[in-house]
Amino acid sequence: MTRYRIPRLEERTGIRILSSVESSPRRFGFRALVATGCALLAAAIGVRSIPSARASLPKDQVEEKPHLAEPMQLLGRGASLRALEIDKWVSEPLRTSFKLTRQSAFAIQDCPPLLDWIDGPAGQRAERTLAELRNGSREDAFAALVVVFQLARACEWAPGLVSRGSEHAERLGVLLQDWLRVWGERAARDPLLADPALAATLLYGRVMRTAWKAPLITNNKAPFERARAFLADLTGVGASRRTEFGEALRARYARAAEKLLSTSDPLLGLEEEAAAQFPDLAGTCG
Repeated sequence: MTRYRIPRLEERTGIRILSSVESSPRRFGFRALVATGCALLAAAIGVRSIPSARASLPKDQVEEKPHLAEPMQLLGRGASLRALEIDKWVSEPLRTSFKLTRQSAFAIQDCPPLLDWIDGPAGQRAERTLAELRNGSREDAFAALVVVFQLARACEWAPGLVSRGSEHAERLGVLLQDWLRVWGERAARDPLLADPALAATLLYGRVMRTAWKAPLITNNKAPFERARAFLADLTGVGASRRTEFGEALRARYARAAEKLLSTSDPLLGLEEEAAAQFPDLAGTCG
């Protein structure tokens, strides 16, 4: 009789049981991977649905432009026609004092000697106001220069045939020098002050050369040396490199800038340019 061997349960089901046990971690890992992917997808969709912040474009850095059109007109002989325009551009704390000074300067009559006017009540107030304006804004500084040019036009500062000395021209030179010391270099790239600062330098050269030539017999060395030292510092002439203002002066008035290197008459070029640009600023009231 043939005996048949019945496989044990382990033999019959071992492989199946083993396969099921081995496949369970794989199935769990796959499900976890799918769940993680779905979560990431949902998060991405959620992030995309959040409204983005409004884009802001960077502000252009635009160089400040002058507020006054044709500022050089306010340094010319027709300045009285536009002088009222300056009031509104002067800083509020200085506006009242500037208005009084502007009115006084443009009301000068009969060409008084500069020191006679400066040493009077209106002149003393003007000097204080000019000092405050120099320490203010660029518009304040321009307003101060307008007043100085008006004083140069309305007052006598050049000696006549009978020399009265150089004190009037020297006082005007101080007003111009104080302004240039504060604003000269800064004005080199300023669209409002660049041309007026160069004009102030030309007038300064003419005024100080007048003071130098004032005596009938010998020249007055004190204002000459003072002007030469100041202009060398302002422009960098004779140094290893010129200042930015010195480069601007050479670009516009090359001969005058080169003449500053002269040991005999360094102010001649500035005076010649000033006479051409402002023929009425000769110290004799036109």
